[in-house]
Formats: sequence, C-alpha cells, structure tokens
Amino acid sequence: MNEDPNAFYDGGLAVETYDLFAGTGALQGDVQFYLDLARESGGPVLEHGTGTGRVLLPLVTAGLEVTGVDISPAMLAIARRRLGEAGLRAELIQAPMQSFEAPGRFSLVLIPARAFQHLTEPADQRACLERVRRSLRPGGLLALDLFDPRLDAVAGEPPLTPPREAMDPATGRRFVRRCVARWTDPFRQLVGERLRLEAIAADGRIAEVQETSWTLRWNTGQEMAWLLELCGFRVEALHSDFRRAPPAYGREQLWIAGAA
Repeated sequence: MNEDPNAFYDGGLAVETYDLFAGTGALQGDVQFYLDLARESGGPVLEHGTGTGRVLLPLVTAGLEVTGVDISPAMLAIARRRLGEAGLRAELIQAPMQSFEAPGRFSLVLIPARAFQHLTEPADQRACLERVRRSLRPGGLLALDLFDPRLDAVAGEPPLTPPREAMDPATGRRFVRRCVARWTDPFRQLVGERLRLEAIAADGRIAEVQETSWTLRWNTGQEMAWLLELCGFRVEALHSDFRRAPPAYGREQLWIAGAA
C-alpha cells in the first residue's frame, strides 16, 4: 500500500501514456462536454488537475482564456510542450488544488477525470471546494466529475480490473497497463491500485516497465450534495455521464453547481 495518492503522476511511462488511456470508457465525451460549458460561460476558465492538457488544449484552441493547475511537474511539462507545439498560450500553475485561490476571477471551474478524489483527506476536499467557491465570479459554475462507488468495488477484496492496451498513433509504440493489486479502506473511504505499465517492442518483447500506484477517496452522492452545500454551492444538475443522463448507481457523478 502506497500512501502517496499521486505517485502515478511522478513521471515515466505512466505520464507518457496518460492521454492514450484517458477519456475512454466512462469518461468518453468529457472534453466536448467541458468545451460546451466553457463556451457558454465565456471564460475565463480554471481547470484543476489539468495534467497533460487533454481538456485544456481544446478549450484554448477554441479561444478561451484558461488557467490550468496541477500538482505534477511531469504532467505540466507535457502540457507546456503541447501548447508550444500548437502555438497556443495558457497559464499553467504547479500547486495543490486545495490551496490554490484566485478570488472572483473565473466564470467556470472544472475538476475533471476524478482528480478531486485524489484528495484523500476530507479536510482537503472541503478546502478545495471552499477555495473554488471564492475563485468564482458571481453566477459562475463548478463542473466536478467523480466516480460513483459500487460497494463491491470499494470494500473487501475487489477483483482486479482487466488489462488495457493502447497504441501511440504518432510513434506506433504499443503499451499495456495492468492492475496488479488493489486495496481498500472502507473506514477512510479509500481505494488504491498498484499498476504495471509495459512498453511492447515490435517483436512482442517487453521493452520497458514501470510499476506505480494511485489512491482515491470515494464519495457517495449524498455526501457530495452535503459537502457542496457546506462549501457555499447550490446544485444545478447531477448527471451520470457526459450525455447528461440522470443519476445512476455505479456510474459517474457529474455535478454542476453554482454559488449559493
């Protein structure tokens, strides 16, 4: 068990291949969803957990002013490189999301791809939301994506998730990401995974390996509703996917909330 919830984002194959595995499965369609919200808001936009710029770059390309905040220097280095290659500009800040604040600046704050759940202490989750609330302009919105916890997956000894494969279209390199161990702490509402990243050579040999981990704190829907209210938000909508389907157990918690 690794107590660092963000070890995965330190670098190596995990960061190199992040975009190849992100935005699929339950997160499919998330970039367009956030882009639509951002256009409606008019900006400026703050994205917490901006990572490699997977969401940020399409927003900047659309002409929006975006500030990206992330704790990982390795992820931000990729975002900066991609912005430079595209001839785009955005403000990127290395900081924990629970301590960043820009009072009254943003029309929209995004926390996509379960990034909020890497805050494994309830006090940090509350601090993050309180700072987000103060960073919003009057009438501004927060869009927050979490996974909705299935109890059979976050308690006891849940089965390992199946291996996933991806190919980098730019280089033709093939990668495999395997979950080699899982652990849960129902009392603290934590679930963690030990992951093995493999780069596969053209002849099928494993050319490079990295083992790393991540930990997330799961939040029930009722808990999140109360936490948002506690931090000064009113819930505008709750969806279970990026097509705006109604809430459903075990899918996504996609919250849209405004300042109360």
